[in-house]
Amino acid sequence: MKIIRWIPIAFALLLALLAPRAAAAQQSPAPLQNFVGAVARLWADGNAEDIVALAANGRIVLDLAGEGPGEVQERNAAAALRRLFSARETVSTRTTQVAISGGTPLRGFGELTWVARPKGVTDTEASVVYIGAVWDGRAWRLRELRVLR
Repeated sequence: MKIIRWIPIAFALLLALLAPRAAAAQQSPAPLQNFVGAVARLWADGNAEDIVALAANGRIVLDLAGEGPGEVQERNAAAALRRLFSARETVSTRTTQVAISGGTPLRGFGELTWVARPKGVTDTEASVVYIGAVWDGRAWRLRELRVLR
């Protein structure tokens, strides 16, 4: 009978010991490289809607090749990206840099080299696409997109 009384106590102690580890595992950020790679694939496909669906708080700081940075809502960002993608044909997209910057909330960034050409033209143009990201406690979210030429 004494053993039966100790089972709930032992179980409670085990849960108390494991709970902080489980919470820490949930808080630990997924690799930023995976997030930047996912954005790179969406960029290569010209998938504006899925790119902006990754936005933090439904807003993105957007600067598309000198149009001036500004914080916009997802729908405005999607429209701007659709215009950008509709005018160009992607030749290649390659991740060139990924780094965690730190801070609270945790921030990081990635850079892509985007080689594209205006539709109907054979000459290509290379641009750098800067991806700013923030960790929201569950996943990396898109905070900033800049196209630099």
